[in-house]
Amino acid sequence: MRTFAARLGRPLVLGGAVCVGLCVLYAAWESAFGHLGYIAAHSWASPEMIGPRIALTVIALTGFMVGARAYWRQEIPRDVEDLGPLLCCSAAERAELLRAAASCDRGGRSWIGSLVAIPIGLLIVTSRRPGVPYLLSDEPWAPDLVWALGSNVLLFSLMGRNTVQILRTNALFARIESRLAPVDLLRPQALAPFARRGLRSAFLWVGGSSLASIIFVNQEFSWMTGLVLVGTLLLGTVTFLLPVRGLHRRIRVEKHAELERVRAVILRVRELMLGEDDDGTAAARMPGLLAYEHRIASVHEWPLETPQIVRFGLIATLGLGSWLGGAVVGHVVDAAWR
Repeated sequence: MRTFAARLGRPLVLGGAVCVGLCVLYAAWESAFGHLGYIAAHSWASPEMIGPRIALTVIALTGFMVGARAYWRQEIPRDVEDLGPLLCCSAAERAELLRAAASCDRGGRSWIGSLVAIPIGLLIVTSRRPGVPYLLSDEPWAPDLVWALGSNVLLFSLMGRNTVQILRTNALFARIESRLAPVDLLRPQALAPFARRGLRSAFLWVGGSSLASIIFVNQEFSWMTGLVLVGTLLLGTVTFLLPVRGLHRRIRVEKHAELERVRAVILRVRELMLGEDDDGTAAARMPGLLAYEHRIASVHEWPLETPQIVRFGLIATLGLGSWLGGAVVGHVVDAAWR
């Protein structure tokens, strides 16, 4: 079985290669218009560097989206394959689900998200007049704004496609959940693929927010920062729990039904054990029944294990630290730049 690091290797390399390539292209673009000297002469965290900071943040987000898409693409079939033994369906249906998992990011519909997202990316590039999109203004051609338009087209195209991929994956896992056999309360870890998908979703949004915080390095904490922090944590929590919400309801129902069943048996065995005709069989069964009742009662109704909760805590800490540590990061980067 491949390790987590091995599975992460290809997406990291791919995302890193995209970042490096775009950074080289950005440096060449700025050099062609004589702007590299201006960038070198100013502090990285200064207000004059907001344009280059945004450009490099968009580059980092683009590489992150490429790497995340590659990781999702390889992990979704693995999740479906792991859930195969739990499905009440034929081998042909399982094979069809695996094919659907492998093609979640393919097909014409994937580009619908890009076509919807690209205009948003173009309109958020503003002119010197606040709130007025550059494309709708009468301002002359500017190299930095043209770069911003081109990089936003690429980034928002990937974001739109990733969004469609997530929606198609949600629909696929809804089909899988409808075909699941009754939950084995003694083996809830078999449902781990649902929690893994929630972790990936949370990391996508929290990680993207953390990269976006680069724009705001060396900025004081404000109500806007607090709003972003609350929104990031809320969205991360929702995306983490959403894939296991349906399973939570199923586990709760089946747990209560099993407890009622075993407690009914305990009551019958108690009556036999206390009766005059008991030959010791009922007394011998009682410890096992009580232990089983305790085991079922201790089953968590959310199919989440401690390592998964710890990982989500680390992801949330990443989001908090990236924004709260903006001032520290700004000073460190500024010192290194000089």
